[in-house]
Amino acid sequence: MTRPDSQPRRIAIVGGGMAGTLSAIRLLRDSSAPLAIHLFEPRAEPGRGLAYSTQDPAHYLNGPALNFSLYPEALEDFAQWLVRHGHASPAEADNAFAPRSVYGDYLGDTLARALADAAGRATLEHVRTEITDVTIGVPHRVRSADGRAWDADHIVLATGVQQARPALAQDDTLETAGRYIPDPWQPDALARLASARDIALIGTSLTMLDVVATLERLGFTGTYHAFSRRALVPWLRHNAGPCDDFLAAAGPEALAAPTARSVVRWVRRQRYKLAAQGLDWQSVPPALRTYIAPLWAAASVPERQRFLRHVRPFWDNLLHRAAPPTHAVFAAVRAQGRLHVHAARVTALEAVASKNKVNNARGWQRGPAGKAEKPVRVALHLSRELEAPATVDAAINCTGAEYGWHAGNTRPLVRSLLARGLVRPAAAGSGLDGDGHGRVFDRGGRLVPGLSALGAPLRGALWESGTIIDVRNQAAALAARLVEELGLTAEIEAQAA
Repeated sequence: MTRPDSQPRRIAIVGGGMAGTLSAIRLLRDSSAPLAIHLFEPRAEPGRGLAYSTQDPAHYLNGPALNFSLYPEALEDFAQWLVRHGHASPAEADNAFAPRSVYGDYLGDTLARALADAAGRATLEHVRTEITDVTIGVPHRVRSADGRAWDADHIVLATGVQQARPALAQDDTLETAGRYIPDPWQPDALARLASARDIALIGTSLTMLDVVATLERLGFTGTYHAFSRRALVPWLRHNAGPCDDFLAAAGPEALAAPTARSVVRWVRRQRYKLAAQGLDWQSVPPALRTYIAPLWAAASVPERQRFLRHVRPFWDNLLHRAAPPTHAVFAAVRAQGRLHVHAARVTALEAVASKNKVNNARGWQRGPAGKAEKPVRVALHLSRELEAPATVDAAINCTGAEYGWHAGNTRPLVRSLLARGLVRPAAAGSGLDGDGHGRVFDRGGRLVPGLSALGAPLRGALWESGTIIDVRNQAAALAARLVEELGLTAEIEAQAA
């Protein structure tokens, strides 16, 4: 069934975190014909997602404001917004590290302004529901868990990430008793732990630093024991200035067939060169950014898998560094001797009886409703023997985000799309298989008409696909493509008139 061109084109955006909201902003700004957007996001405020829903003032963006504009063509937009809203002075705005909650405000405000500018031509409805199924046809359709359905001319998957769950054996009673926190981003998830004596942190990446910052703000005075296989902790981020284009020197032939070994060699060689010149290695990550997607696309599947097995932890540690305020808390606690980092994986958590009476006196053995509980400690089972405590008062999952699109994913939409064969997991890595331009492949390797993705789902096709720099470029390119494919230009209005 066809519709006259004067009718609004309908776009369904599944996921209203940073990626979905930015996609809506670009479509509202870049189209000039009638447009109706449905933005499906269960949270009350579009734009916040998992990363920017936090209201903890101790949680900061991991880069300066100049890196966080929503527009690649206007890099000072966020810095100028901070000044207009009293969060920074003009002199400090470009290099300011803003709280993540403030960035959520910026996303929401920018969406509201884009919608106001498009008034009379475009509409946007924020639907607070979770989409659980998608069908491709004429028209395309999305469905929610309660049976409602919406038709669309195009569907955008902007589903973001969810909290990862480490592969460990777990005594279920620990989570019930509040001794194991599988998702530290849940509201008030850490509040009860302020009076604990010692806490195990499972994972040593940026999430671990956020958890420490929150617990310190809540008044925790005990000891942390952080565990990860390699005991890598985030570096303090700072501006190291420009870096020469060292990857270009590798030559087109090498870049056309990269290996995990060659990439490591190029980066290591540049770091040695900078060290010999007395310069800062932190100029390397920005120089890498423009090459990441083409290198990933050019690498063979075996090389991608080799990269994931042997290089990924060091790569993440190199690229994803900590904001100065967050790192300062971590460094201070470590200097006090209250935080110990151990090179081992936590393989299991077990509830064991505690004979310690001190915790009872401190109220630690009281449940959420004040009900008395049996004294319990968390026994840690590790992948290797080392000098670490056998038990702790509590354990917190700090493993970060889950990017995987596989049959074991707990999201109904992911399972549905895989079962229908509308998408397929990337051959190596995580996320969906796609063409690198937002289009996704079905089970048979065919591009799916009317279905696009951006942000975290494209990690399998682009590797680095979750930062604002990645997503803002993807959103701009996606909007330009949809404007052309759907005819979202003023020419349609002129023809209809």
